[in-house]
Amino acid sequence: MKKRIFLLDDDALILESFEMIFSDLGLEVETCGESHLGVEKALASEFDLLISDIRMPGLNGAQAIRAIKLRKPQARIYILTAYPGDPLVQAALEAGAEGVMKKPFEINKVLDLVGE
Repeated sequence: MKKRIFLLDDDALILESFEMIFSDLGLEVETCGESHLGVEKALASEFDLLISDIRMPGLNGAQAIRAIKLRKPQARIYILTAYPGDPLVQAALEAGAEGVMKKPFEINKVLDLVGE
């Protein structure tokens, strides 16, 4: 069975790049550019890894992670941000994110996380 990654980010270029790269590598990828809809989609689907931006309109990444972890406490979630020192990163970690990846993301790091 293919590994599944879900990406929640309001940056269309990040979503397109992520989907293209990881689909080409044989992974199933689902993306969403809107935080409220992304939480709904994440709760309705199964995934091996969820990666969320921290700064988005609507729900921020910490709020989205908190909402997902309430219903899916086993979910593996990482933060994707260009600003690792942002106070919301700490809030996201406290909400249940397992770690932080910096933008631009490193393909090998994501592959390692999916393989775990």
